[in-house]
Amino acid sequence: MKHASFPLWQEKDWIEKSEQSLKGKKVEQLINRTYEQIKLKPLYFKKEQHGSQFPGVPDYRRGIDSYIDQKQPWRIAQTIQASTAKELKDKIEAAIKGGQTAVSFSVQEDISYQSILEEFADRFPICVHAKKSQQSKLVSELCSIKEISDLQGFIATDPLAQLASDGYLREPVNAVYDELATNIQITSQKFPELKTILVDTSPYHNGGANAVQEIAISLASAVFHLEELSNRNIPIETILSKYIFHFSIGANFFMEIAKLRAARMLWGEIVKAYGGSKENQKMVISARTSTFTKTVYDPYVNLLRSSNEAFAAVIGGVQYLHVSPYNELEGNGAEFSERMARNTQLILKEEALICKTHDPSGGSWYIEELTDEIANKAWELFIQIDDSGGMLSSLVDGEIQSQLSKVLENRKNDSFTRQQSIIGTNIYANLQDQPLKLSVQQKVTPEDVAIKIPELKQSRLSEPYENLRRVSEKLEQKPVVGVICIGGVKQFKPQADFVAGFLAPGGIVTEKSEETDSWKQIQKYIDSSNYSTYCLCGAYGEFEEWGLSIVKEFQAIYPEKRLYLGGLPEHKDVWLQTGVRGFFHRKSNCYDSLLSLLTEMEETTHA
Repeated sequence: MKHASFPLWQEKDWIEKSEQSLKGKKVEQLINRTYEQIKLKPLYFKKEQHGSQFPGVPDYRRGIDSYIDQKQPWRIAQTIQASTAKELKDKIEAAIKGGQTAVSFSVQEDISYQSILEEFADRFPICVHAKKSQQSKLVSELCSIKEISDLQGFIATDPLAQLASDGYLREPVNAVYDELATNIQITSQKFPELKTILVDTSPYHNGGANAVQEIAISLASAVFHLEELSNRNIPIETILSKYIFHFSIGANFFMEIAKLRAARMLWGEIVKAYGGSKENQKMVISARTSTFTKTVYDPYVNLLRSSNEAFAAVIGGVQYLHVSPYNELEGNGAEFSERMARNTQLILKEEALICKTHDPSGGSWYIEELTDEIANKAWELFIQIDDSGGMLSSLVDGEIQSQLSKVLENRKNDSFTRQQSIIGTNIYANLQDQPLKLSVQQKVTPEDVAIKIPELKQSRLSEPYENLRRVSEKLEQKPVVGVICIGGVKQFKPQADFVAGFLAPGGIVTEKSEETDSWKQIQKYIDSSNYSTYCLCGAYGEFEEWGLSIVKEFQAIYPEKRLYLGGLPEHKDVWLQTGVRGFFHRKSNCYDSLLSLLTEMEETTHA
C-alpha cells in the first residue's frame, strides 16, 4: 500500500466520464460562446504555459508586484463629490477615518483645491480623473505648494476618452496634446511619481464593448498618446512612466479577471517594442465597478453587483479601486450608500484577506487559457485599429462606434429574451419596489468645436426595461392581466407563476382567478374583473380541445378584449386562428411582448 500509485487520467478519460453523466449528450453541447466570440468549454486541462510563472516579472499576467516582496494592497479610492472645498475636506477626513487609503474627488471648475492638496497630498495618493483644463489647474495649484515630498497617485487626463464620451473636443487635437505635454514636463521635474497620462476605457465599456474591444482600444489609445507626445520631444521613458490605465469592471467575473491579466501582458509587449524599461512595462491600473450593469429598480441588488465586480478587480490585480454606491444613478450618493461601498473594499481587504496573496487566480487552467485567448484576440483587433489609421481616425470614421453598437445590440437582445438575466429588472421584478430617482444630464454639443465624431451612446443594459416600467406607471389605469386558471392547482400553477414573472418586468400586475373547470365559472370571473386583457393558464396538453372552445366563446362574447395563452402549445397556429393574440413562454422575446402589451393597454385606455 505504501508504494501504491493511481493512474493519471487523460483528457479523453475525463470527457468519456463526463458524457456518461450527461446520458448520451456530447460535452461539446455544453460549450457557450461569449460576446468576445470565445468558446467557454465545460472542461479545461493543463497546457504548456509560455508566460511567466511568477508575479512581478514579464509577461506580468500575474501582477506587477514581485513575488519576493510583500504584496502591496490596492488603494481604496472612492471618488468624493462636494460643492465646496470645506465640504470636500470634511468628507475626505470622514472617509479616511472610515478606511479610505487614497484621496479621490470630482473636480468642479469654480473650486480651488489648493487647500485640499496641501492638507492631504503629502500623506495619501491623489487620484483624479481630470479633463484637460482641470489637469492644468490642479498641476498649477500643486506647484504653488512649497513642500510636498514623494507625491503619489495620478492627476491624469485622456483626450480620446473625453472625445468619445462627449462626442467633440473644443480645441484642436494638437493644442490638447501641447497642453498635456507641458503638464508632463512640469510634473516630471517636481513630482516624478505622479501619473498624468490616462487611458480610460469606461466610455467604451458603457457603450457596450466586450473585454477584447476594451483592451484593444486601450492599447490603441495608449499608442496614440505615445506618438503624439514623443513628437513633442519628451523622452520615451518619461512618457511611459506617466501612464495610468482605467477600466470599468463588468459582471462576467472570470472574464473581467482575465481581461486585466491580458491587458498587462499586451502593454508590457508594447512598451518593450518601444524600448521601455522593465519598470515601465508594468501596467498601473485604476478601476471602478461598472455603471453599465447598474439598475434603477430593485437598487439594493446593485450592492451585490458591485461586490462581485470589486472582487474581480482585486483578483485581477488593480492598484486603485472605486466601488460605486448602490444609488450612484441618482447623481449624489448618500452617506449610508457611500459607506457601504467603501466597506465592500474593506471586507475584501481585511476579512477575505485577498491582499495577502499574489495572483489568487494564477494556475487556474480556465483563467489561464481565457487570458491567452483574450490577449490573442485583443492583439488582432489592436493591429486592425492601427492599420486603419489609429485610434483617433477610427473614432472620427465611426468604425469604433459601429463595432461597439453591434455588441451592445447582442447584449440587449439577450436581455430581451432573458438569456441574460438582470435580477430585479427582467427577472424577479418587484412591483412594490421604489426605484431610484434617475439623474439625467442632457448632452449639448457647442457650436464652436474643433472636432466632432459620431455619437458613442453611453447606456445601461437595464434601460429598455426601465422605460417599460415608466410607461406602465404613466397609464391612467393600473395595467392588469387577468389569469384564467384552468383545472386544479397542479395544472395551472406552474404556468400562472411563470406568466406573473414574465409580465412583472413591464410593471404589469397579474390577477388570478379561482380554479375553474367550466365556461360559466370563467365568464363569471371575466364579468366581475372586467380587465382588457386575459391569459389562459393550465396544462394545455391536457385541455387543448376544451381550451380552444374557451377561446371561441371568449371571442364571441368579448370581442373587444384580448386573450393570450401561457406556454407554447404544439399546434400554435390553430390557437392563433381561433383567436389567441399570442403566447407567453420561455423562448418569447420578453421585451417585445411587454412593449406590445403596454401599447395595446394604452390604446384601450384612450379609446
